[in-house]
Amino acid sequence: MRLGFVVLHTPDVAGMKAFYQGLGLKVHADYGMWVEFETGPATLALHQAESGEATRGAGIFLEVGDVDALYRELREKGLDADPPEDRDFGYRTFVLRDPQGNLVELGEPMQP
Repeated sequence: MRLGFVVLHTPDVAGMKAFYQGLGLKVHADYGMWVEFETGPATLALHQAESGEATRGAGIFLEVGDVDALYRELREKGLDADPPEDRDFGYRTFVLRDPQGNLVELGEPMQP
C-alpha cells in the first residue's frame, strides 16, 4: 500500500494553489474546483469545499532535496517560518502553515 493522494478541501482553491506554487510545486492538472500538484508517487490535491464542508485538520510532509536552500529561497520571498532543525526521526525540517492553517512540514533525510 502506498499513499495516493492528500486532498485539502478549501473554500479558496486559487489562494491555496498560489501558496503551494510559491513553495515550488508544479501544477499537474487544474480543473478549477480540483487542482493536482506533481509531488512524486503521491499527489497533493486541492478541492473546492462545499458550503459548510469541513476544511480543517490536515497536515502534510513534503520531502525535498535541500531543505536549507529551499528555506533561504522562501525567506527571500517573504516566508515567515523558523529555520530548519534536525529532528529525532531522521529528517532536517521546517514547519509552516498554509493560508488555511494546515501544517506543512518540509524536510530532507539526514545523513548518518
